[in-house]
Amino acid sequence: MQIFGLRFGFRNIKTGVSVFICILLSFLLQRETYVVACITAVFTLREDHVNTLRYGKHRIMGNTFGALASMICIFIFHTFGQGRVVQLLAIPLVIMLIIALLARFDYHEGTVGACATLLTILFMIPAHESYWYAFNRVLDSFIGMFIAILVNRILPSPSTDSEPNEPMDNPFETCD
Repeated sequence: MQIFGLRFGFRNIKTGVSVFICILLSFLLQRETYVVACITAVFTLREDHVNTLRYGKHRIMGNTFGALASMICIFIFHTFGQGRVVQLLAIPLVIMLIIALLARFDYHEGTVGACATLLTILFMIPAHESYWYAFNRVLDSFIGMFIAILVNRILPSPSTDSEPNEPMDNPFETCD
């Protein structure tokens, strides 16, 4: 479909519908924010169901590993203090641990999300809210992933191939 010379393919429309549902559900459930659910839906929704499931799983694992790693860092900070030396050692080592673990369990596509989750919790969330934020980030990731999977499964696709296509690097590319 083209509007004003812009192409809106199936994936583009499904992404918009997924984000709409994430926002609506957040309003209905009175969630504090819908940012993580929407971002997860955008990152998860792919050109076919198989890749949507795969990317969703990687995103969930990344956010879960990042949230758990933030708890490890917070424990280290409570134990040894939050001085510069502790931060200079703990944060890079925990990030290296995240990367190694995700690679070991073949969830390497969740690495960026894991590191972003860790750093967001450590640097942008007040210390007294960090555990609650970590839990909510993982919960919102599940919400976004399930919505993307559901939308991708329910709305029509351009083909019904059972073979997965090669994953696209750009989540905003459209499919015919």
